[in-house]
Amino acid sequence: MPGSKDEKETPTDTDKHIAATENYKERECESGRKLLNTKCIIISAYFVFLLWRFISLGLYSVYATDCFLRAKLATLRCENFTLYSNPTRFEIAWQMCSAVNNFIAVGILFKLPEFPGLDVVCARLIKLARFWSFIFQLIVVISYNLMLFFHEHLMESAMIEVGFLVDEITVTIVVCLWNFVPAPSNRSQGLPCLQFAYKLTLVMLFLENFFLFLLMSSQAALDITGIHQFESRSTGLQALGIVLNATEATFYFAVMKFMWNKLFEGEAVDLLKKDTI
Repeated sequence: MPGSKDEKETPTDTDKHIAATENYKERECESGRKLLNTKCIIISAYFVFLLWRFISLGLYSVYATDCFLRAKLATLRCENFTLYSNPTRFEIAWQMCSAVNNFIAVGILFKLPEFPGLDVVCARLIKLARFWSFIFQLIVVISYNLMLFFHEHLMESAMIEVGFLVDEITVTIVVCLWNFVPAPSNRSQGLPCLQFAYKLTLVMLFLENFFLFLLMSSQAALDITGIHQFESRSTGLQALGIVLNATEATFYFAVMKFMWNKLFEGEAVDLLKKDTI
């Protein structure tokens, strides 16, 4: 019959269409699984990285605290440290990890759908008075570290000062950009551990800047009280060093306070506008 050929071909075409659809769905599922596995591997590697961040911060805290309490010196000029070997190298490693962590935080930020865009962020920032005072603090801190850098003659000490400069600039960028972005949503990103990684990063940054605030405040207080001996510095340079050191402490306090408030803010609350740093 004339219609018999069409009747035989129709089921065959339908079967082919169904098979093609199923193959497409299988490929999509396989691609989704591979992507999810890749993201899980990256997140797991980041957790290992954060673990090392905590360890390196702990080692640096022990080194800096011992130098301050025992010798009344910063780590740049501290000697006879015996709790573990090569403390200066661990300090440089901690600084490098801190800078890398800040770059990662900024890089991930640009991938989030909640990020309003760099142009929008810059337009909002320049209208905030707290942003300009924060930048002023950064300029003073950079000037102080540059002064120490040109005063140093040892390569490792100079590297440490460069490390502090990079960390301070990058963490400022983190504060300015994160100010307008809410906490990542587990559901929207498809990763149940993303929000935990975000919170852990904030805790890490808070602890780091909290310790640096305590250290710089103590060093400034030591100079102010006259306990420290200034054999090689003039009176004017002593006064300038105290002011710059105290300003550096206020910078770390501002970053610490921002991370603490950000830890409890789920929405995109403008912390700079609220002047909570």
